[in-house]
Amino acid sequence: MRGGTIPARDLSRTTRAENFDGDAGVRLVDETKVRGTAVGATAAGQWISFATSALRPGSHTFTARVAKATAGAGTIQVRLGSPTGRLLGTATVPSGDDYRYVSVSAEVARAAGTHDVYLVFDSALRLADFSLR
Repeated sequence: MRGGTIPARDLSRTTRAENFDGDAGVRLVDETKVRGTAVGATAAGQWISFATSALRPGSHTFTARVAKATAGAGTIQVRLGSPTGRLLGTATVPSGDDYRYVSVSAEVARAAGTHDVYLVFDSALRLADFSLR
């Protein structure tokens, strides 16, 4: 049976974190007490990946909606190719509570082409969605 070619994922659009392709250590959690699903990291080094993602030549800002209940700031690293691959940038996540999502942004190194994109967490937090523009 012949089928069409699946295009590369466009991360410049708001992308739900729950739609990841690969992961290590994370779990799916409730986004709010009423509805929605987010990705919950519980420890440093956990990650999610988005395979075959098209990055536009002008991509240079990572924006995410996150919640963090534990004390102290956390981070999300944006990497290419693997959880230890090329670091494009790091977003800082302030502490708050599990259901109070805030928008965080970080400048990232320019990268174009099709890549596997990894989001690596350094602490317990919840990620609802993100974009890479």
